[in-house]
Amino acid sequence: SSGINAEYGNPANKGKFITSGLWSISRHPNYFGEIILWYGLFIAAVPFFPSAWARLSVICPTLTAVLILKLSGVPMLEKSGMERWGKDPKYIAYLANTSCVIPCLGGSGDEKKSM
Repeated sequence: SSGINAEYGNPANKGKFITSGLWSISRHPNYFGEIILWYGLFIAAVPFFPSAWARLSVICPTLTAVLILKLSGVPMLEKSGMERWGKDPKYIAYLANTSCVIPCLGGSGDEKKSM
């Protein structure tokens, strides 16, 4: 087996944070994908809306993004990450060099080379 499954299943990696693959360019790539998915569905549906009022449904992906970015997803995981690895200089460097959600913004993608 290779990739993330091999890393996740390896007992030597228990309790460590992920810095390879998508996590080398975003600390929360799964949340980025979730937000893009919902906005993508909205954009794909726009041509089929029966009225201009239906475009107000943009509230749904926007609310999802706000919940993930500000209330439930990212803040909770960032807090638990700091509680778990906050004293680890490698984790502090990872936070400083890796974008929180949007891949590559604020991050170099080279974190695993320096760790």
